[in-house]
Amino acid sequence: MKKNIFWAAIFACVVLISGAVIFFGQLGSDGKGAQIYIGGELYKTIYSIDDAQIRTLEIRTDGGWNKICYGGGKIWVSEADCANQTCVKYAKASLAGETIVCAPHKLVVKVVGRSGSQVDAAV
Repeated sequence: MKKNIFWAAIFACVVLISGAVIFFGQLGSDGKGAQIYIGGELYKTIYSIDDAQIRTLEIRTDGGWNKICYGGGKIWVSEADCANQTCVKYAKASLAGETIVCAPHKLVVKVVGRSGSQVDAAV
């Protein structure tokens, strides 16, 4: 009987500590990041696009290249050598779930994380 109480107490402590880490970790982080996929496979994860400084990343594939810029809570494709330039014409992505696609290069940029208190729709 004492053995069962001991293991139940250990389990309860682990659950409480895990819950506190998850809860307080989310409160301290409004972080938005991005995931970059090439050909359906994760190529790179950008852990924060919230930095005030604009950073650039050039991605070269067999099909061509894309220049991705991020900062200020937004990410966008600033240059590409594809014919249609659709990826360059996309608006800057800033909300979790938004994506930018360059079909000729099989490139997908997806914003991940929390989007804060921005309204998606109002009725």
